[in-house]
Amino acid sequence: MYSEQSSGTSKRSMNSRTCYIISLTALLGILFSLGCNKSDGNNTTGNLKIGILLPLTGTAASAGESAQAAANMAIQDVNKYLTSIGSDLSAEGVIKDTGTDPGTALQALQELDDAGVRFVVGPYSSTNAAAILDYANQHGIILLSPASVASSLAIADDNLFRLVPSDGNQAAAVAALFEHDSIQTVIPIVRDDVWGDGLIDDVTSLLTQQGKTVMSPIRYDPDAVNAPMLATQAAASINTAIQQIPASQVAAYLLSFGEGTDILSDAAQVPDCAQVRWYGSSAYANNASLLTDNSAPDFAMQQQFRCPVFAPDPAAADLWNPIAQQLSTQLGRSPEVYAYTTYDAIWLMSMVYRDCPNPSDPQTFKTSFEQVALNYYGITGRTALDAAGDRKYASFEFWGITPDGMDYAWKAFGHFDNATGQLVIY
Repeated sequence: MYSEQSSGTSKRSMNSRTCYIISLTALLGILFSLGCNKSDGNNTTGNLKIGILLPLTGTAASAGESAQAAANMAIQDVNKYLTSIGSDLSAEGVIKDTGTDPGTALQALQELDDAGVRFVVGPYSSTNAAAILDYANQHGIILLSPASVASSLAIADDNLFRLVPSDGNQAAAVAALFEHDSIQTVIPIVRDDVWGDGLIDDVTSLLTQQGKTVMSPIRYDPDAVNAPMLATQAAASINTAIQQIPASQVAAYLLSFGEGTDILSDAAQVPDCAQVRWYGSSAYANNASLLTDNSAPDFAMQQQFRCPVFAPDPAAADLWNPIAQQLSTQLGRSPEVYAYTTYDAIWLMSMVYRDCPNPSDPQTFKTSFEQVALNYYGITGRTALDAAGDRKYASFEFWGITPDGMDYAWKAFGHFDNATGQLVIY
């Protein structure tokens, strides 16, 4: 699992990176011998263009910044590997900014299509994935999202693969944390889009089965966020809830992107909001904006704010630790976990293209992708897919805020394994 890493010296980081490349090259030689059948060589030469749809601006820009650094690193490492095995194939990333906006994401995909790019890593958000999926299906474009999790997009035999598990898994993780913390009533504050609406539906269904109460969600338009009003509405719901049960059994549950910082900042100004614990979700974990706000980090730390998010396999630490160190040094902060899934996505897309008999045929490529993913063990661990083309094996870490000298940092406070149902609090 990811832990805070010191940046160390440039020499130490480069040595770690060199050791990583050597280890990964040896590992891939084994892994890809188990993948799909080798081609006749026609597709193993030339230049592979991989479209990369990232939210470099907008409310998911923090995740986009991390992912861009990881994608560029992956392209370099893939090409080093291809050179080391004598391949004439090279990979090139073509990055497009989605602006965390569905319309912009569709336009970016159309531009990639016009440029002849058929293989795309992204988009990040489920709302953007939903907006471009029909176009990708109709035009034979393969999408590999490092971050989309909405259960509504768990569709068999479409052109969207996802290197993260769908949100039913996140719902199980947060329900386990609520149970551990003796939470009985949940007050959702929900981004009103495909992702937010889907996740709160998953969580509500699970919590209701457990006999817990989920109050009517406080929904907000992500294009017109009124944070002061949301804080006031949350306070009113909190006061209603604590008339029925102790405040220690009530939680505010924030399903947001980067706008969560504004919401937490305004909640800090409303005393009634501090009567209960606050929780977040995967799209906000490790967000850089929280660390620099004037009041939000104090409030988050005081309310023991925790965000569940997909976690790399602890057994793969030797693979992702060097990448984590490099990214932390480059960014000046801990990267979101989706930087690591982005790194794996670039590798998978490249190796499937290299090894498949007919990558120009979408159905053949999808079949080969499933085979390679089944046998691939990337820096995030096993990437085997379920019937919908989503990551099959899931575990989550719970991230919160901790002091870091005069500043703040994100820190992991717990871990949940979906396969075993085991919750460990650090």
